[in-house]
Amino acid sequence: MTGELRDSLTKLYGPLLPSRELWKIFGYASPAAYRQARARKSLPVGEFEIEGRRGYFALTYDVAQWLAKQSSQKVSALPAENPEAGMDTD
Repeated sequence: MTGELRDSLTKLYGPLLPSRELWKIFGYASPAAYRQARARKSLPVGEFEIEGRRGYFALTYDVAQWLAKQSSQKVSALPAENPEAGMDTD
């Protein structure tokens, strides 16, 4: 799954994701909420500055890994489906 996410994100944004996109990808309610998380050092991946460029960036690969990890944790936390649930036994 990481490879698919990485490929999709790379096609959209390239190898670097700017913070103006990261706040949406990570699910923050607003850019201000994202900046608060940065100030608290609680962002899920590392950010860095690039000389001569404005803003902060993260590697697309790191973001894809984090998203894949979050997705797999949610899927494994779901209860197993009971195939007999909802069947009439009359």
